[in-house]
Amino acid sequence: MPRGQRGQALVLGLFVLFLGTISLFFLFSTGQVSAVKQRVTNSADAAAYSGALWRARVLNYDAYSNRAMIANEVAIAQTLTLASETQYLKNFAACFAREAGDGGELCQALLPNITQIIPYFVAALEYAYIALQYVDEGLVYTVEGEIAYRSSVVNRVLSTSQLPMHASANFLALDNIVDQVVSANDANFRATVLPDTFEQFTRRYNGEQRTRLANIARRQLDPYSKDRRFNLTVIPNICVAGLIYRKRGGTVLSSSMDRWEAADDLSEWRYHLGKGFRCVKDEYPMAWGDRQGAGESDPAPTGVGDNPDAFDNARNSAFAVDEYAGIQPFQDLNYTALDDDDPAVRNPRRRVAVVVSLPAANLRTANTLNVGVGRLRMPEHLERNRIASVGAAEVYFKRPVPRADGRVELPSLFNPYWQARLVEPRLDEIAAGAAL
Repeated sequence: MPRGQRGQALVLGLFVLFLGTISLFFLFSTGQVSAVKQRVTNSADAAAYSGALWRARVLNYDAYSNRAMIANEVAIAQTLTLASETQYLKNFAACFAREAGDGGELCQALLPNITQIIPYFVAALEYAYIALQYVDEGLVYTVEGEIAYRSSVVNRVLSTSQLPMHASANFLALDNIVDQVVSANDANFRATVLPDTFEQFTRRYNGEQRTRLANIARRQLDPYSKDRRFNLTVIPNICVAGLIYRKRGGTVLSSSMDRWEAADDLSEWRYHLGKGFRCVKDEYPMAWGDRQGAGESDPAPTGVGDNPDAFDNARNSAFAVDEYAGIQPFQDLNYTALDDDDPAVRNPRRRVAVVVSLPAANLRTANTLNVGVGRLRMPEHLERNRIASVGAAEVYFKRPVPRADGRVELPSLFNPYWQARLVEPRLDEIAAGAAL
C-alpha cells in the first residue's frame, strides 16, 4: 500500500471514542438518577406507611384503653355486688338470731319466730352472724381500696394517657416519625408531611357525653349483678290472709355516670282485711344491704324500691367509697366530622401523604462530580432542581375475622382493628408535593 494512506482510521477512532465517552457519562448519570429516584420513592412509601401505622396503633391504643376502663367499671360493679350481698346476708342472719341489724333495726317478721323451735338453728345463725360481721368489716376496707385503685388510679391514668398518644399522631408530632424513617434511608433526604384532618378524626368525650362508654359498661354486667330477685309465696294473697317474701337486688350506674350502687333487701309482706273490708298489706323488713361508689344518687336500683322500708334501712346503713371517680372521659371517633362521602360512617379512613426529595447537588452524577468539560459536561435538567416523590398510606378499620353472626362491625374506638396500608397518591397530593 502507498505510504500516504496510513492513519486514516485515527479520525474515525477519535470520533468513536468521543461518542463512547459521552455515552458512558450519560449512562452513569442516568443510572444514578434512576437509582436515586427509586430510593426516594421507597423512602416516601416507607415514611407514609410508618406514619399511618403509628396512627393505627394510636387508635388501637384508644380501643384497648377504652376496653380496659370498661372492664374496670364492670369489676367495680361486681365488687359492690359482692359487698352488698355480704351485708345483706349478715342482716339476714341477724334477723334469725334475733339481733339488731345495721341501723339498729330489729327484724319483726314471722318466720324468725317460727324457726325458734328448730334445735340449734338460732345458735348456728348467731355464729353465722358473728362471722359475717367480720367478713363485712374486712370487705369494707377491701372494696374501698380496690375501687379507689381501679377508678381513681388506673382509669384516670388510662383516660389521661390517650391525650399524649393523640398528640404524637397529629400533624406536628408525626413529622418526627417521618423524619426518622427518611433519615434512616439517607441523611440527605428531606421529608414533608402534607397537611391533613386527622385531628378532627377523633374527639374527646367528657361530661354528659360519656354515655356511650357508660352504656357499654352497663350492658357488660352479668345478669345476676343487674337484677337478683325472687318471690316466695307462703300463703297466696287473697286479701283475707296472705304471706309473701319478696327479695330484691340490683347494681346500677347512676344517670350522672358518677356513682355505682349495689343494693339488696328482703321483706315479709302480710296481707289482711282492713277497715271497710279493704285489702291491706304491711311490710316487715328482714334483711338489707347497700354499697356504693360516691356520687349523685338516683332512685333505687332495679326493683329494690319494691320493699321501701327495707330499702330505707339499706340506704341508712350504706357505705360509699368517696374515691370513686366516675366514668372517665375517653376518645372516640368524631362522627360529626367524618368524610362527606361516607355519611353512614361505615368505612371512615384517614390518609398520610409524605413528600420526600433530594436536592440535585446531592446527586452523584458526572456533572456533580465535575467529570467532563465543554461538550462532555452533561448537566441534569431537574424540575425545581431536585428529585422528589409522593408516598401515601391510609388508616382503615377491618375486622381480621368475620363475626360469627354475620353482622358487619362498624368502625369505632372500642375494638382494636385499625390497620394501615399503602395507597396511590391522589392528584391533589401530587400537585401539593410539586408545589413544595
